Amino acid sequence: MAEAYRPKLHMTPDQGWMNDPNGLVFFNGHYHQFYQYYPHDTVWGPMHWGHKISQDLINWQELPPALYPDESGMCFSGSAIVDWNNTSGLFENGKPGLLAFYTSFIQPEVILADGRKVEDPIQQQSLAYSQDGMIWKKYQGGQPIIPARGNPGFRDPKVIWHPASQAWVMVVSCGQHIEFYRSTNLLDWQLVSEFGYRHGAHSKGPWECPDLFELQVEGSEETRWVLVVGIGEGAHCGGAGTQYFIGDFDGKTFTNHNHPEDILWLDFGRDYYATQSFSDIPSEDGRRIVSTWMSNHQYSLELPTQAFRSSMAMPRELFLLESSAGLRVGQRFVRELGTMLKLESKPVSALSASEVKSSVVKSSVMKCEFTAALSQDQTLSLALFEDHDIEFQFKHLEAGLEIRSLRKGQFGHARIDEHYPHDYSVVLPVAAEFSVSVLVDNGSVELLINGGEFSFTNLAFARNTDAMYAISVDNGELPIQQSAVKILVQGEQAC
Repeated sequence: MAEAYRPKLHMTPDQGWMNDPNGLVFFNGHYHQFYQYYPHDTVWGPMHWGHKISQDLINWQELPPALYPDESGMCFSGSAIVDWNNTSGLFENGKPGLLAFYTSFIQPEVILADGRKVEDPIQQQSLAYSQDGMIWKKYQGGQPIIPARGNPGFRDPKVIWHPASQAWVMVVSCGQHIEFYRSTNLLDWQLVSEFGYRHGAHSKGPWECPDLFELQVEGSEETRWVLVVGIGEGAHCGGAGTQYFIGDFDGKTFTNHNHPEDILWLDFGRDYYATQSFSDIPSEDGRRIVSTWMSNHQYSLELPTQAFRSSMAMPRELFLLESSAGLRVGQRFVRELGTMLKLESKPVSALSASEVKSSVVKSSVMKCEFTAALSQDQTLSLALFEDHDIEFQFKHLEAGLEIRSLRKGQFGHARIDEHYPHDYSVVLPVAAEFSVSVLVDNGSVELLINGGEFSFTNLAFARNTDAMYAISVDNGELPIQQSAVKILVQGEQAC
């Protein structure tokens, strides 16, 4: 019998606890996805770097952990790159290899090798390396490569190559701001600037899991730099969320092109955190592909799964579009998802207030798509499970499209029973005619508006896990275009 709420298309650990994606890199024909991992329980514990590989971003093979906690501390989040030219000098015969930059975290009360007792948490940036991506060694030649800064929230190094200035850049979260470091040899790093004071969303917890990359504006030759930052609590609809900034980066300084008080959310759901992008994807591919932890700190320790806890969102391709509100980052499901699905039906061509159009899918995996054009006084409802445990409502307002997200569920544990159910609305700058694409997998629902201009990512622990596509309108008639339901190809299942 299948394990309850084990998704078929989304990456999960075979067993144990998983959170942030780490070290996403393409190397030797495989996507390598590392992640925060505790193999011995389904709650957070001493952090390892778990390791999975894939050739299609959907099916993942689990390998032994790459990094283990030891006397140097736990192995917190970070990033990985291919050292193509052996710039670090760590590889034999000048061949390329992988470098993993991570945060070593030493807890208070630990006794160090020299006999000193740790009084306060120590977070410092460290390095590991691998010739083949499978066998890893921790760098001992100057560990840590960036010592602790005295801030208990100094972590999550993201390393990129900056072509214009011909240098490596490390982006690190440090309390409520971001620090930028530069290096020419990948071993010695110099602090060059900071960003974040009075910009974007802040809470009493630190900023986390930064990422930095350049994106081309769709339909243009212009590019902009995007800085992604996680906020662990106090996001738009409770708990954790992922914000981003659009601007310029000259190799040292990031300049925000929006007003400092403008807050741009990468996703409007409850379960989208610690977004990271893959490095070293071949240039002929040209995609900026990200993976994201699909959970929320408010209830992540009490999810109703069995052998494992947590999954990653469906990998997505980021793009930069000129919207009515200005330049914004959008997301599409990776194109590889299409090979996993087959057309099930085209159930709806029009709706009236006197009927509900529905299709129950005898599968826990479904992707449904439609385009609608709402009148000013109409509300379109989309329910995705038999008991309406997950529902979205769409209403056209003068200010834009109001999307209401509803989720029901009680599981017998205090925090999840308090925080998992929700009923919140956001108004987005979307016209009365809009398209919807929804991916339902056992334990999750991901909704894209207008081809990914906006997204909602939510865990979905429904009582009946068979997916359902039920849409209704509260009054009048509503034409529905390009409607389709797709399900998983028989026999296909991700790891």
